[in-house]
Amino acid sequence: MDVTKRNSMHFDFSKLRLKNRAFSEKPMTFIDEAPRNVLAAVTDIVAIETGNRTARDHWQFKQLQNLLQHAAQHSAFWRERIGRKNIKNTTLAELPILTRGDVVRQVETEGNLLKGPIATSKHATSGSSGTPVRFFISEMNAQYNFARTAAQYLMEGRDLTLNRTRFISAPNRNEAGFSVEKTATWLDPLSALFKVGNNKEISHLRPNRDLLFKELAKDPIGYFIAQPRLVEALFYDCDVSFLSEHGTKMFIPISEEAEKDLRDKFAAAGIPVRATYSSEEVGCIAVECVDFPGTYHVAQSNVIVETDGSNGVIVGASRLGKVLVTHLHSYATPFVRYDIGDVATLSQVCRCGHDGPVLSNIYGRKKRLLKHADGSVAPFLIKSENMLKIVKCDEYRIRQTTLDTIEVQIGGIDRLSDDQITSLKTLFREHAGEFQLRISATKTIDWGNDIKRLGFQSEVL
Repeated sequence: MDVTKRNSMHFDFSKLRLKNRAFSEKPMTFIDEAPRNVLAAVTDIVAIETGNRTARDHWQFKQLQNLLQHAAQHSAFWRERIGRKNIKNTTLAELPILTRGDVVRQVETEGNLLKGPIATSKHATSGSSGTPVRFFISEMNAQYNFARTAAQYLMEGRDLTLNRTRFISAPNRNEAGFSVEKTATWLDPLSALFKVGNNKEISHLRPNRDLLFKELAKDPIGYFIAQPRLVEALFYDCDVSFLSEHGTKMFIPISEEAEKDLRDKFAAAGIPVRATYSSEEVGCIAVECVDFPGTYHVAQSNVIVETDGSNGVIVGASRLGKVLVTHLHSYATPFVRYDIGDVATLSQVCRCGHDGPVLSNIYGRKKRLLKHADGSVAPFLIKSENMLKIVKCDEYRIRQTTLDTIEVQIGGIDRLSDDQITSLKTLFREHAGEFQLRISATKTIDWGNDIKRLGFQSEVL
């Protein structure tokens, strides 16, 4: 099988269901402006990411030059970082690593660096790694993110006529439960050209499982987009055959990684899992390979990715480096060699035949790794289903606060029994080793700025 051909988009629309009136009725026009513009952007992205590597490298180098020239012209902060280097000959390795603190300082002192006809807006990270990073994005960033998502569907040959069912965490809901919003499409403005399935968005806060399952059963699910932690909680005591029985064709995890046990459940139900590695600051970083799960093709139309091994960590038999991301379109708030807060392995080609850099062994340093007193680091993989088998709770929060202390909050209950506490301590020692465990119950967990409400976070990495 030639997997390189399968992973490339071919301009044969016979396999895509076009609307009967997909094409323009205006004179000397093929496709109306709005869908045409998006389709053109999709074509550009596919050409860059699947085309000639030398041409792609040259394009990235020129885009980096453009970004650095813009930053130096509009920012004293960036002039100091770039120094007296000739930008036309500057390589990324010559520039210092950009930290979250650096971004905060630049934005607070200089604000938005993009002035002119392109609209900009304020944005912020979720706060799941501490204090939210506030920054500016341009209208072009939003347009790119949409086009890049559409490009992935077309590159993989995904069926656009399937519905999309997306779960959105809603921490600001006044009460527990969920609400549903339905629309006729999830791919506007391309839905003027292609036949596209319906869209259902479910905003939730500690939803009732039985009621939620009744809602999911009303329509074919199609593309199922949700946090793995929510899925684990919904199916902690059963397989995911309910999803396949109600038309789920793909699971797309968001906000966090889907661990092997959860992926195995979907595999057993015949549902493929396809993740995207992204961040609020830069958008799409890499997309999971169709043929080799856990390996991610870098979105080179958007970013340049490096790994810095100087302060890397060893996980199992692999030494992982800090992931550094340069966002080529970050003119409002530049992100150049930005330490995203994760570690990973970077390779220059994929085993599937894709001729471009790939990331694997991706770990969120604060989200999925536990640091021991001897300095070693290991994955921490307690899942919702493990917790729910011991105590039926609305939510939980696990934090490594020191090298020898793990604090656990169980939300939505008044108290824990002695047997529950004993069982939880046994569970944690099986997965983490010997730590001081502080386990408490509370009616409501104070998440602060953590919009993602991650189940685990290390505060010592």
